[in-house]
Amino acid sequence: MNQFLDHLKPFAIEIDGYLTDLLDKKISIENELKDSIIYSSIGSGKRIRGYLSWEIANFFGADKSDALKLASTIELIHTYSLIHDDLPALDNDDYRRNKPSNHKQFSESTAILSGDALQSLAFEILSDEMEKIDTNKQIKLISLLSNNIGPNGMVGGQIIDINSKENQLSIDEVNTMHDLKTANLFSFSCQSGAMIGKANNQEIDAFKNYGRNFGIVFQIIDDVLDKVGDPDNIGKTLGKDEINQNKTYLNYYSIQECLDIAGKYSEKAINSLNIFDQLPEVFINALDFIKSRKF
Repeated sequence: MNQFLDHLKPFAIEIDGYLTDLLDKKISIENELKDSIIYSSIGSGKRIRGYLSWEIANFFGADKSDALKLASTIELIHTYSLIHDDLPALDNDDYRRNKPSNHKQFSESTAILSGDALQSLAFEILSDEMEKIDTNKQIKLISLLSNNIGPNGMVGGQIIDINSKENQLSIDEVNTMHDLKTANLFSFSCQSGAMIGKANNQEIDAFKNYGRNFGIVFQIIDDVLDKVGDPDNIGKTLGKDEINQNKTYLNYYSIQECLDIAGKYSEKAINSLNIFDQLPEVFINALDFIKSRKF
């Protein structure tokens, strides 16, 4: 786990620096909205989605500036989703990333607008800032991201989650919810990193599948940690799934069975990359980190 963190921590510092400069440049009006965006976007979060994209882009020889911009896009989308997810109308979480959630620090209306603004800024980076990639590839990235976070992706998974509070879901429906709500953005992160490099279609698909399976592992472990994790390590209120009656793997399996299933998805993720003769250890270490993480 420490090997992966040795890679992740310097990247988190680098992307924080880039985002600090970017947000200052892109948001010209000094007001509560800007303060709210910076509050949730800078200096917190594990940055795993952005890091995977960045590492894969580098693996395929992408321009390092474009790789960092793509990773920043992904992290802004993730932050927007967390701000909205914490709102009283959804998960009603008061604590995120070891500090009060955005709507507790500011207001519900500011939090909604901050999430909206972060989504807009993410697409602005993809469309305006990534000057060294082909225009057709740029358009495809925008289309893919839209699909992965919209009604056929993350938002679609979120509505299943909301409705599950009042309805019993089958395990297949829970799988679909996890796939849309969480795995889609991980899948895009890995697929897009390969796309901006020199990867061929087979290699892009391999990392797309790696990311999807990685995302399922992440979600299962996240569900387990909500039940048995240490709140000081996790950085958010625990036990919310049970309080909110959210359906998770723990409604169907024991903790050990959940960990075993996560292990199987981890194997699927690694097997997705069998087409490569040599692969950096970081992609294996990342999965080991997720399976054993305490935060």
